[in-house]
Amino acid sequence: MPVTIHLEKLKDEDLHLSGELPAEDLRLDLGGTHDLIRSAKDLHYELDVSRADNSILIQGRLKIELSCDCARCVQPFTYTMDLSNWSDALSLSGADAVEVKGEYVDLTPSFREDILLRLPSHPLCDESCQGLVFQQETLPAEDEEPSDAWGALEDWKQQK
Repeated sequence: MPVTIHLEKLKDEDLHLSGELPAEDLRLDLGGTHDLIRSAKDLHYELDVSRADNSILIQGRLKIELSCDCARCVQPFTYTMDLSNWSDALSLSGADAVEVKGEYVDLTPSFREDILLRLPSHPLCDESCQGLVFQQETLPAEDEEPSDAWGALEDWKQQK
């Protein structure tokens, strides 16, 4: 169910909204074959909404947890995106006007846009992550056979 505000209620008083929005309603389209961000949990929001002239002003907090794979070590981890000072201004008229359905305005597209813009392109489990540890495989000494390439070179040098 999308997060909507009733414009008539907003004319009389400012609104306070809080709750959760299911991740499916955000339609973030995460989890492609090569995506490091696989999925999201529900969005938690706490917002204050007011009206100014022909605009709706929204301020508050958005918080969502994302399941990711580290770009360096490829280990799974949870990334918490906390937009504690989130704000948006939605125009009610003009070319950039928000879509009004009846007397309601859906805030979900604004949430989706700002979350997508703030997704990390290379999520890291920790800033100090060293990445994958390369361990070179060494053969036991008894299994190694000496190369005769240097011997062949020595034989060639002695022939001249």
